[in-house]
Amino acid sequence: MSEKSEKPVKFWRKRMVVLGAGVFLVLTVSLGLVLWLARPLLAGPKLTALTVTGRLQHVDPNAVRAAVLPCIGSGFFTTRVDAVSAAVEQVSWVAEADVRREWPHTLHVDIVEEAPVARWNGAGLMDARGRVFAQDTAQAYPTLPSLNGREGAEQDLLAQYNTLAVLVASRGLNIVALSVDARGAATVVLSDGIEVRLGREDAQARLARFSAIALPALGAKLAAVAYVDMRYTNGFAVGWKASGEHVKQGA
Repeated sequence: MSEKSEKPVKFWRKRMVVLGAGVFLVLTVSLGLVLWLARPLLAGPKLTALTVTGRLQHVDPNAVRAAVLPCIGSGFFTTRVDAVSAAVEQVSWVAEADVRREWPHTLHVDIVEEAPVARWNGAGLMDARGRVFAQDTAQAYPTLPSLNGREGAEQDLLAQYNTLAVLVASRGLNIVALSVDARGAATVVLSDGIEVRLGREDAQARLARFSAIALPALGAKLAAVAYVDMRYTNGFAVGWKASGEHVKQGA
């Protein structure tokens, strides 16, 4: 092919490339414009109604609504129920939040409130998972057991309390307080007011020994007992209310 005949071919090739690029650009822009204009249709109708249900005694519905609003998307299909649920579960006293959409405009939030099982460090309320979910309300639940320990040990103390409580339940007693100090030494207070000192090691075995040996040995004198110290290997010590006397008993 001569040089003269090649020039028109190259010219038309360039024209085709430019034309193809222009067509591609126009199609891309058109598609983007269509998607932008169709966004409201793809998102669905706006959610304009919110219902909050559940047996609510402590949860503030207004606080729930405030948590929901930032999570509502531009429409029905763009609102993520998992994000709404997670936000609602951050509201005080909310244990679980079941969220569902109802066509075309309604969002339903069904709430399960927390059920406190213990007081924590005198100022908080703890649920059955060992989570402290409220502060400064412990006085409203004076009959709940009191757990006291270092921050971060909530779950461990609750598990220890549940284990120890079983050991004295057969004697008709309840543990009203469990404290574990900075050294890890455990002390329980029973429903009859007796303090049982268990120490840092073998708390479960020592309380079992208290239930099996110390309680029967003290018998009718229990009403006069202030504390029982179970940290001895071959016995226990008793502190009396009236005299403050400390007396060690053999095993």
